[in-house]
Amino acid sequence: MNNPSPIILEPKYYLSNFMTLLHSVEELYGDLLDTSERNWLHRFYQLEEDEQCLLIRMMTRKGEWFRSDKLIYPELGATEPLLSKLELSGFIVLTLPSSPHILADKLLTKPELLSLYPDLPKALRKSQLIERLPEQFESPTLSLPFTPIELVDNDKLPLFCLLFFGNRHQDFAQFVLENLGIHTFEQYEVSTKTRIFHSRNEIISSLTLGELAASYEEIDRKSQQALQDFSKLIPMPQGKHASRTYNKLVNLVARDLERVGAFDDAFALFIQTVTPPSRERQARILKAQAKLESAQKIVQTMLESPLSIDEFEVAERLSAPLCKALGKPKPKAVKLLPPEVHRKLDLSSNRVELAVVKALNKEGWQAFYLENQFLNTLFGLAFWDILFAPVEGAFVNPYQRQPLDLYRKEFVESRKQLVENRLNDIRLQGISCLIDRHKNKRGIQNPFVVWELLDDSWLNLAMESISSDQLIGLFEVILSDIRAYRAGQPDVVAFKDGDWMWCEVKGPGDKLQHNQIRWMKQFEKLNICYQVCYVNHR
Repeated sequence: MNNPSPIILEPKYYLSNFMTLLHSVEELYGDLLDTSERNWLHRFYQLEEDEQCLLIRMMTRKGEWFRSDKLIYPELGATEPLLSKLELSGFIVLTLPSSPHILADKLLTKPELLSLYPDLPKALRKSQLIERLPEQFESPTLSLPFTPIELVDNDKLPLFCLLFFGNRHQDFAQFVLENLGIHTFEQYEVSTKTRIFHSRNEIISSLTLGELAASYEEIDRKSQQALQDFSKLIPMPQGKHASRTYNKLVNLVARDLERVGAFDDAFALFIQTVTPPSRERQARILKAQAKLESAQKIVQTMLESPLSIDEFEVAERLSAPLCKALGKPKPKAVKLLPPEVHRKLDLSSNRVELAVVKALNKEGWQAFYLENQFLNTLFGLAFWDILFAPVEGAFVNPYQRQPLDLYRKEFVESRKQLVENRLNDIRLQGISCLIDRHKNKRGIQNPFVVWELLDDSWLNLAMESISSDQLIGLFEVILSDIRAYRAGQPDVVAFKDGDWMWCEVKGPGDKLQHNQIRWMKQFEKLNICYQVCYVNHR
């Protein structure tokens, strides 16, 4: 069979992608852009096509300094005339950096640096050579093999990316995948109703905190003083998006303060957020300070009102030793004893899961190796329209395979009525009509569906064998913590005579993982038939 011809991108594909980004930003956030940003857009649109292309090439590369001899793009030809026009338009400056340090750090190779300053010791590393450079240029002109280029308004792309992608980093991969026909995205609503930001202050707050978070990488995170100084720079957030960045950054700095032994400073930061692992770290700090009663109160709150299954399980692990230290009754631990099957199979030609599938088929089952894709696929199809519902902050551009809030607690909270209605529909009517949507949605991106593994044979068996009550119970487990429960499901699903079971396969020396045990505890509650199959080579 002949291989299909490779899909080739248009030489200037990135220009249309960038235009899509800009037009979307204008449409959704035109009312929140300031005068300088509107002026920038107006000036950009006035450029000739090749000038726009070269500017985009520089904007989507790292940093603000470039060398003319490195800007070689076949689709643009000679770049010198384009650079001159871009300078006249105010987008770049063709000039030396303000100091030899910047020139050497941003633009020069070590041999070029030694050529300009031949008296420097050649054995030193480049960073050591830069430290020995003079503060100022000795001459206003240097003989360089290139023209230095400084990009002006280097803050514009992070802003546009934040508004288009929901983050500050240029992420144009989805454009390319769509251009190549590799990914097809659902047609969902993108409008002012679904946008993330609703005020200029929210945008500025997110940009400021994002820049601060990026700068944290340069901090000496083993220095208590440096960490304390940095923590004082973190401003209070405005808006949901900035709050998420704030909470992550606060937890990160607080954890580093805890690691250097600054417990009081760390605790003072941790109490500014409840985002996990904040409450866990608070409890551990109090325990380290021998404040056991206070630690136990926090752990009890985590047990009674967990923010995630991970936080609940951490609280369970913390509670027992604290109760013991306080002389209180320890909580009773319920040990899981999953049903086990032991098989000796020929593993020479197949992976262990496929060997188990073959063995089950010989016993009259119809077995399928699907791992996490069995239940996830049913969930993705049954809740398809809810996943892509027009919710505030969920969809901000046409290239998303999932809503931005999918793994946040507010995903279900924002769609509570839709979810309840869907579960009621399943209770009354089953999911046959919902699952049928795979026929007209096939190939469209969905975070829970891997189309290559979806087959009518196991899909039909699932609809015939699994009761509505079981499905609702399993779906409710996923909805309780989507990030935690989308993984850890058993490897093999099998059907026979209207019954079904899940089989977790373990090869020689393999053990149950934590997230698999987590699911098995749910199977016990829901009366789901399952087993752990331990396989040794025959």
